Amino acid sequence: MRIAAALEVRIQKRKTQGLLRTLQSHAGLIDLASNDYFGFGKRSHIAEKGREQCPGATGSRLLTGNTPYYERLEEQIARFHRAESCLIYNSGYTANLGLISALGTKDTTFLFDLEIHASMIDGMRLSDAKSLPFRHNDLESLEGRLKKAAPPVFVLAESVYSISGDLAPLREIASLCTRYGAGLIIDEAHATGVYGPKGEGLAVQLGLEPFTFARVHTFSKALGAHGACVVGSRQLKEYLINFSRALIYTTALPPIALAQIESSYEMLKKEAGVHQMRLKDLMAYFCRKASICGTQSPIQPLFISGIEQIRALANKLQTKGFDVRAMMPPTTARRKECLRIVLHSFNQHNEIDRFIEAFL
Repeated sequence: MRIAAALEVRIQKRKTQGLLRTLQSHAGLIDLASNDYFGFGKRSHIAEKGREQCPGATGSRLLTGNTPYYERLEEQIARFHRAESCLIYNSGYTANLGLISALGTKDTTFLFDLEIHASMIDGMRLSDAKSLPFRHNDLESLEGRLKKAAPPVFVLAESVYSISGDLAPLREIASLCTRYGAGLIIDEAHATGVYGPKGEGLAVQLGLEPFTFARVHTFSKALGAHGACVVGSRQLKEYLINFSRALIYTTALPPIALAQIESSYEMLKKEAGVHQMRLKDLMAYFCRKASICGTQSPIQPLFISGIEQIRALANKLQTKGFDVRAMMPPTTARRKECLRIVLHSFNQHNEIDRFIEAFL
C-alpha cells in the first residue's frame, strides 16, 4: 500500500499542476500533429522480400535475430545516407540511448544543446561521462565549452529540433568541432526525408557527412515505418555491436518490419522531391496566413504562455476538427508552452485557411 500511495502522490501532483498526461486518439480530424510528413504511414506498402522471410525475429542480433536480409538492408541504407556503415535499432529512442551511453566512458565529455531530445539526455544519464549544456543554437556558448573541455569530446545536436522546429547551424557547429577535435553527433530524426536531394537528411544537403562522427535517422517519421539507425564509420558499427547495450540485449526487428523500412526507402528515392516541394509551398502559405515568420521546417510552433490557456486552445481546435496538440512542461520549459503545428505534404491550402480562422 505504501508503494501505491507514493505513486498516487506523484500522480495527484501532476493533476494539481494541470500537467497530467493521458493517451489520446483523434481519428477523423485534420492531421496537424503527427510526424508522418509525407503520408507514407497511411499507405499500405511492403517490400516483397520481407514476405519471403520467417515472420518472427527469434532473438537478438547477436543470437539468432541477425539475417542476410538485415545486413543487405543496412548496406543499402548506409549508401543512401553516404556513410560507411549503418546499424539498425528498434526505435529512435533506443538508437540515441544505445549510441550515447556506449560512447560515454569516464574519460568522455558530452556538450549538448539545451533543446536536444530526451533520448539523448537519457543516453548521457546512463553513461559514465561528464555532460555540459550549451545555449540553444548558440555558437559562442558552444565554443566556450569546447575551449575548456578535455578530450575526447562529443557535441550533440539535432538538425531539426522537434518542438521549436529550429534548424541547427550545422555548418558552423561542424567547423567548431573540426577546429577543437570534437566528434559531432546529429539526430536527424525530423530531417530524414524532408531535407537532402532524395531525403538523405540535412547533413547531406549541406555536404557535411564527412565532418560528422555519427548521425541518427529514424524510420518512423517521413518514412512512415518503425525503427531507426546509426550511420557512421565501420569502426563505430563494430564498437556499438560490442558495447551498445540497447542493441545487444534487445530482440531484433522482425523481417516484416525490415521489409517496410526497405519499401519506405524505395518510395523516398522516387518521391522525395515532390513531397519536399509541396511542403515548402505549404510552409510559406502557412506563414503568410498566420502572419508569422515561422521556421524553415514543417514544425511551426505557436507559442502561447500559460498551461490552462494552451490546453483550452488545443481542446477548442480539436472540437473544430483539427488534430493539434499542446506542448507543456515537462516536455517544454515553463513559459515556453506552444501548439506544435506540423505540416504535411498531404495537407491542403483550404485546411490551413480553416485552421487559421478557427485559431483566431
